[in-house]
Amino acid sequence: MAAQARGALPVRPAHCRPRAKNVILLFMCGGASHLETFDYKPQLRKWAGKRADDIFSAEELQGFNPEKTVEGCKILPPVFDFRQRGESGAWVSEIYPRLAEVVDEIAFLKAVHTDSAIHSVGETMWHTGHVRAGFPSMGSWVTYGLGSETADLPSYVVMKDGISTAGDVVFQQGMLPGRHQAAVARVEEGRPPFPYLDLPPGMTPERQREQLEVLNALNRRHRDRHPTQPELTGRIEALEMAIGLQHSARTAFDLSRESPVIRALYGENQFSRHCLTARRLVERGVRFVEIFDGATGRKWDAHGNRGGLIDNHRNNAGRTDQGMTALILDLRARGLLEETLVVWATEFGRTPFEEANREVKLGRGHHHKGFTLWMAGGGVKGGLSFGSTDDFGMSAVKNAVHVHDVHATILHLLGLDHEKLTYRHNSRDLRLTDVFGNVIHEIIA
Repeated sequence: MAAQARGALPVRPAHCRPRAKNVILLFMCGGASHLETFDYKPQLRKWAGKRADDIFSAEELQGFNPEKTVEGCKILPPVFDFRQRGESGAWVSEIYPRLAEVVDEIAFLKAVHTDSAIHSVGETMWHTGHVRAGFPSMGSWVTYGLGSETADLPSYVVMKDGISTAGDVVFQQGMLPGRHQAAVARVEEGRPPFPYLDLPPGMTPERQREQLEVLNALNRRHRDRHPTQPELTGRIEALEMAIGLQHSARTAFDLSRESPVIRALYGENQFSRHCLTARRLVERGVRFVEIFDGATGRKWDAHGNRGGLIDNHRNNAGRTDQGMTALILDLRARGLLEETLVVWATEFGRTPFEEANREVKLGRGHHHKGFTLWMAGGGVKGGLSFGSTDDFGMSAVKNAVHVHDVHATILHLLGLDHEKLTYRHNSRDLRLTDVFGNVIHEIIA
């Protein structure tokens, strides 16, 4: 098999029948508001202007951003109009006119909660299942559990528009072998996706291969003498992969090979190009692709002093609506949606009340006690809204799911048992879901 070639991750058997082969994760950095996107709460209009501490208990108002006061905040109704869309009647904000056309492919999880309302902690929790840095990313766990179906491309690829609050640690491999670290790709016309793909002047492919064989022989000899340094194996495999990328990466990332119709479907901004590239990667066997949107400056962080809630979310949705809708349509047309799990996520939601000390414009604070994410394809039920928050959008009250449950479900859809996917480190069997997590069977087709 091609995946057994030098430098490739061997394919590993799943624990159970997989519904999906690949994952495309769309991560909105900064905390997208569930109340302005997919969780319609008309009752907020009834309570508009009321103080949060007149409605919620002191206990309910604990645990938010410690830098912000919330007691004097006033209830803020949704700032956008909502409509029910598709045969499923899913509520979708006006800022997503294109995504509204494919809601019957989507399963909305409307009662997600997590452990922190701090950006860096929320991002780390979502990506690694832990609130402290240093643990493997979900993409790394997936490649560790399943290996790769391609020998010519990395099994885990990240495309981003900057460095997020938590930093690049959120897609590193932690204590797993180095081969499971994400490859960060750049998608810019006329520029290579990875550095140093071109041979230096005077270097031939044959000469390069000879040098690599010598270098790998020395690395293997040193590794065998020092078995406590497994990172040398990762270095050997990385060098082998780099050789292959010189031939495969340019083709995989060359969007000019797509038809004008497809490029028009996706659009031409950076997020759209990332979505189109993600489709090209999964159809070539890349196991896990993540797209970071809004990383620089936490573009989804809708405080009043950061552009204001209205402009913030209208602009962010406008930048991403076409690309992610096109991704679903394109995968479906090519017969890839059934085997590709598309996940839209963010580190947390936004409060149902306005910031007490707002500056100039309306804003909402950080909120981790109940928010929305969605999945499409990959074995999930389309046209489903699962779970709900209360009438204020404050707390997950019906079919509440923790981020650990979401992780367990993603792994299950890939054929992995989250309790069996472990790695022994410091005398403990570590896993993505720590010691928690239940598969959300209700959303699986």
